Amino acid sequence: MNIKILTLFPQFFESVFSSSILKRAVGNKIVNIDIINIRDFAKSKHKTVDDKPYGGGQGMILKVDVIASALDSIKPKPHSLLTSASGKKYDQAIAIKLAHKNNLAIVCGHYEGVDARVENFVDDVFSTGDFILTGGEIPALVVVDSIIRLLPGVISNESLKSESFTPFSNLLEYPQFTRPKIFRGKSVPKILLSGNHQKIVKWRQDESIKRTQKFRPDLIVNSKRGK
Repeated sequence: MNIKILTLFPQFFESVFSSSILKRAVGNKIVNIDIINIRDFAKSKHKTVDDKPYGGGQGMILKVDVIASALDSIKPKPHSLLTSASGKKYDQAIAIKLAHKNNLAIVCGHYEGVDARVENFVDDVFSTGDFILTGGEIPALVVVDSIIRLLPGVISNESLKSESFTPFSNLLEYPQFTRPKIFRGKSVPKILLSGNHQKIVKWRQDESIKRTQKFRPDLIVNSKRGK
């Protein structure tokens, strides 16, 4: 897979892609990540990438012509998306679909906003949650991380199947424990120490239900509506 990230802050991504699973995925040539500086496509003398909004208002708006030029430079034409607080909510189902794309481009949103006409030049507009950030770089990282870990050879299939928000279950993942057995008076559940795998499987299923009811009851409600 080839991923291009269009941003005004290329240095933002340097340490992240040189660490952990993402670094291994790049090193093993499972994915190739290129950072494109949007400012390189500004045509003005001072490399201006934003301007005041028509109609008045606060902040500066990222220019459509600059972004369109940056997207046009990518060959072959990728499946492109824009990170925006006003976009469709990003979720695991979308991550799974995007993981099947060979070429992907992500445009990082900018401060007060992006010229709305940019939406005509991308395939999708996504928001990573109901909150506001100073820019689209962090959402872009969220999207990239969620996609790369789904690519063959990055993480074992068995690990992916047991996670939250998978196609195999609408429940959150069950709680996990490791050594020490007792810490500050809190013990690992005895069932996990029993060696009875059948009972452990049943316990994990029950705990997934409890955890979902506690933290994300909406998942259960939505599941029932879909039946």
